[in-house]
Amino acid sequence: MPLVRPFRGLGYALDRFGTATIPDRVRLPEEPDQHPGRLADLTDVASPPYDVIDDEQRERLLARSPYNAVRLELSSADEPHAEAAAALRSWLAEGILERRREPSVYYYSHATPDSPTDPTVHGVLARVALEPYGAEMRAHELTMAAPKADRLGLLRTTQTQLSPILAIYFDKSERYRHVMARSWTEEWRARDDDGLLHTLAAVEPDDRLIGYLSRQALFMADGHHRYETALAYQAEVRGRPEHRDAAPRSLGADWIMVVLVNAEIEELQIRATHRLLRNVNPAALSSLIHDPGPLFKARPVAVNELSARLEESGDLRDVVFGLVANRDDAWLFVGDGPAIATRMRDEQLSSAVQRLDLAVLHAAVLGDRLGLQGPAGAPADAILYTKDPTDAIARVRSGSAQAAVLVRPTRLEQLAAVATAGDVMPQKSTYFYPKLLTGLAFYSLDEE
Repeated sequence: MPLVRPFRGLGYALDRFGTATIPDRVRLPEEPDQHPGRLADLTDVASPPYDVIDDEQRERLLARSPYNAVRLELSSADEPHAEAAAALRSWLAEGILERRREPSVYYYSHATPDSPTDPTVHGVLARVALEPYGAEMRAHELTMAAPKADRLGLLRTTQTQLSPILAIYFDKSERYRHVMARSWTEEWRARDDDGLLHTLAAVEPDDRLIGYLSRQALFMADGHHRYETALAYQAEVRGRPEHRDAAPRSLGADWIMVVLVNAEIEELQIRATHRLLRNVNPAALSSLIHDPGPLFKARPVAVNELSARLEESGDLRDVVFGLVANRDDAWLFVGDGPAIATRMRDEQLSSAVQRLDLAVLHAAVLGDRLGLQGPAGAPADAILYTKDPTDAIARVRSGSAQAAVLVRPTRLEQLAAVATAGDVMPQKSTYFYPKLLTGLAFYSLDEE
């Protein structure tokens, strides 16, 4: 089972940002004006994590405040990692950031699009002992080398974990209600760019809460690149002569900052990540459409109806995806179950992965039919990604993408089945929404 512990969080100083009066833009429905302690509105300084920030959004974030966390998370400087470390030191010296005197755990909550001002998804932010993937932390998704190299450089330079990863567990018992019922007086809130409210509240460590979390089997939800980066950095630190005899879990680098959410109780949302194809052989693409072979049937669909048809598509056990290959035409591909099962038995994959839409897409379509071997084996710019189906279609129409493959979201039970089998899905198989914010709390690796 995982080892979960409190930590002395580093964060925006309540003496600088906190007030006893709750600002209107982060007030909960029917909440009084006065807070029982202090509350900081971090909307202007919080940031999304690095992997969803584009250049335009970064400039908007920087314009909100010179202390926006994007300066740490994804600096635009020529030497971004050095700039992040310099900013971190400066903010500490100026009192912009402060470190808690005693270890804490935090309740982290966020709203959903259905109720953007009422956080309804709840979890606990703590630190978890790093272990290779296995019983303590189960992965479900492949990673890419470039993001890990970038995050490792940033971690080396700043000595700080800037954004938490998201891990889930499954527990139906009533114990969850009891351990999530502690009171607090220090709180940080922020609205993300979609207007959803995120809240973080510091609570005193409680043996029941820590023990409860340390008995759960954790599944990585969001943050595979950061987890693997933390493992790589841990190995580097423990390889240094001065640390080779250090006791297990005695170094800051032995831990990672995690938000733990009970997916049995909380309603997490997974969104799809669509594929954009470029530099594909036109003849192969045409052949796929006009002669999909024994694995699929291709049904013509109006482009503006494709997303809806995909959402409505038949049995969840069927393999289904949509293809847009020109300005006006789209196709809904529906798999033949027995034929696909026969094809996927050739792959060195667990049965849980063999049944996934994306696994079949990458092996039998991007590989067999279009000559790509998935993101790991394809040219760097052959497969791009977008969360927005409208954007995917627009890119085909503009000519910046040759084709777009629209896919359905991976389901939570599929994630759990794949992780339990010790297997992984193709890259970009899951997109948990909303993303946890960067800036509500940081974890300095000089903790120990």
